[in-house]
Formats: sequence, C-alpha cells, structure tokens
Amino acid sequence: MHLIRYPQNKSFRQSNNLANGSCITIGNFDGVHLGHQALISQVVKAAKTKGRQSVVVTMQPLPTQYFSGSQAVEVLTSFKHKYQILQAIGVDVMCVLNFNQKLANMSATDFYQRIICEGLKAQFVLVGDDFRFGINREGDFNMLANLALKDDIEIVESASVIVDDQRISSTVIRKYLNHGDFVAVKQMLGRDFNVLGKVAHGKKIGRTIGYPTVNIELKGGAFPLHGIYVVEIKISGKLYPAVASVGFNPSVGGNAKRIEVYVLDFDQDVYGQSVEVLFYKKLRNEVEFDSLKLLTSAIEKDVQLTRNFFDM
Repeated sequence: MHLIRYPQNKSFRQSNNLANGSCITIGNFDGVHLGHQALISQVVKAAKTKGRQSVVVTMQPLPTQYFSGSQAVEVLTSFKHKYQILQAIGVDVMCVLNFNQKLANMSATDFYQRIICEGLKAQFVLVGDDFRFGINREGDFNMLANLALKDDIEIVESASVIVDDQRISSTVIRKYLNHGDFVAVKQMLGRDFNVLGKVAHGKKIGRTIGYPTVNIELKGGAFPLHGIYVVEIKISGKLYPAVASVGFNPSVGGNAKRIEVYVLDFDQDVYGQSVEVLFYKKLRNEVEFDSLKLLTSAIEKDVQLTRNFFDM
C-alpha cells in the first residue's frame, strides 16, 4: 500500500499511479470499526471492478486534535495501526491530509476541486451518511453530488452499520471502552480492542518487587483506557496471558501515561521489539498505594484474577 501526504506530495497523482483515476472514501477512520470497514471494502471492490486505484483519505492530526489540542479526543488507533489495518483490507493508497489552518479554512468547493478532482483524479467517491467537508463542515453529500455532476464523477452514500439497534461510531466505542465493556467493543470493531507499540525502557521498579513489566509508551493523543486489565500480549507472533496497567503509576512517581504489562510465566528480553496488546476485561481502577508492599499485594491479586480468567 502506498502512503502519500497532502500537500507535501503535490505531484502525488503522477507518482502513485493515479493518473488513470481512483475510487476513494474520506474520513477520520479512527478505530477502523465495522462501519469504516464496510465503506473501505466497498471502495476496494469498486476499484477492482473499474480498474482504478482504491484510496482512503484521512487526516493527521484529527480535526478535533487540531482545534482543541492533542488530548482533546481519545484516539482508538495509532497512525501505524490504522495503516496496517487498511493494508490488510487491500487498500492501494492511504492519502493523509495534513490538517492545518490552510486545510481548515478550505471551502468545500476548493476541497472538491483541489483534492478530489485534481489531486486524486477521483472517478468514484463513497462516503458515509454523516460525511461533511470544507470550512465549518459546510459541505455534505448533496453538495458533493451536485459538484460532481459536471465532472461525471459517481458519488455514492453508504448507510451506517447497526449493531444491536445502535449505529456503530468511534464515539460509542469510546463510551464502551470507558465503561470496560469489551464485548460490545469487539462487536463494533470486529476484533478485540488492541494496541500496537514498541517496548521501551521503564524505571524497572517492577523487577524489584518480583513483577517485571513490558513497557509501551502511549503517543499521538489521549488514550481511552485507564486502570488494570486482563490482556494478552503478542510477542514474536505468540500470545501470552498478562496483566496490564494503563496510567501514570502514581505509586512510583510516574508522570507519563503508558501501558505496563506483566506477562505471566515469561522471562525474555524484548526491549525494542514491536508488540500487540489485546484487552479483555477491566479488573480495577488505578490506585495510589502508600507503600511498595501494598502495591505488591494488589498486583498479586490482579495476577490471580488473570490466571482465573484464563483458567490457568
């Protein structure tokens, strides 16, 4: 899958085989949930049928992050994770729009002309039923369809995907994650909620109390989970039962939010490796303990509950 950026790659049409036209969809696609997947899969199918390139257009940072700060929205999928999911679906090109003041002030008409027509040479555009574009979200499906008439571009609107009488959306998924309802989250994502990251060095305090952890830094915005969880961690393609602490670790003076994973019955050096953490159940909230002895006692209980969960 090709990755192109706008406006950095102003000549991306020529450099990524888009001169013959493309089939595109546009959105934030945070989480790449089942609703997103339905849109993207339709675009991939249409592109193959028409002999065009399939293009998913997204934004970095997310518009809400640009206007209100990086912590203003809880991000469901990191940029790298989103890229990997789109690649697995079979997308030809991921087009990332640099969301800045210029893009924020771009009229819907200019967005259509510069990006959809001139940049991507779109012949087919599929959008969701909540699609908006241009300054102040002035453009909608009807406006897009009217603009496309003169260029003979096919514009299609896709209905939302419904699960248990509820429209799938990133906002609803964040709500379920905050409530620890991982069953509902899986129904909407089509997969377990998971995080990709690289193992970083921590303070190594866990080693001193018998619970060494795999540490993953959280970057790119706010994270929707906080507390202690039953998880599995995938290391070198193999899944291991584990307990994950998501937060700031106040008991040991932590000041940066991260995931710390104690892997059951595991003792390997994995620093620098890329891993995946899959979340299954929330055990408790993060608590500041007055001593390492109390912290150790709490971890012992977390580990036993995790063993019970996996029937170990």
